[in-house]
Amino acid sequence: MTMVTIIFLTLPFLAYALQTVKTTNNYEELAVYELFRFIRDDILKSHDYYIRDQALYLLQENDETVTISKYDSLIRRQVDGRGHEIYLRGVESLRFKEEPFGIKLTITTEEGATYEKTFTFYNGV
Repeated sequence: MTMVTIIFLTLPFLAYALQTVKTTNNYEELAVYELFRFIRDDILKSHDYYIRDQALYLLQENDETVTISKYDSLIRRQVDGRGHEIYLRGVESLRFKEEPFGIKLTITTEEGATYEKTFTFYNGV
């Protein structure tokens, strides 16, 4: 009988404790960091780049041109203007800015979060 009483007294506190514990969803942040990793890998394979119309063009060693651009709410990768590899979904805006030592990328998601990353470009791979 004492055990049943203890259980009934602790149940409201247990329910309150479970309500205060909030689970966080890091999916968006992890997806953006994966995007940064993919772009870094593409940059490392490139010998030159240029930015035009808010798209990044990477000139690869095998004479291919990789384009990273925003398409609707996606960030996509294309090779020589063909294909459609999705790097990130749910993007509000994408901005590339040329820096003296590389490329600055700014992303604003549909959720309102803003992420920035500067990639160092080593010419003459």
